[in-house]
Amino acid sequence: MNTGVLILFVNAIVTTLISSAVVIWILKKEYLPTIKKLEADMRSKEGD
Repeated sequence: MNTGVLILFVNAIVTTLISSAVVIWILKKEYLPTIKKLEADMRSKEGD
């Protein structure tokens, strides 16, 4: 098998995994307080 193709393929997979991890980390950091607030509101409504 051509090693150049293998290197490109592995590079594409690694780049995709790293970029996905960064996006998930940013979204969690930005929206986690909002998610917790909404969950607390839902819990308080269920208690009523």
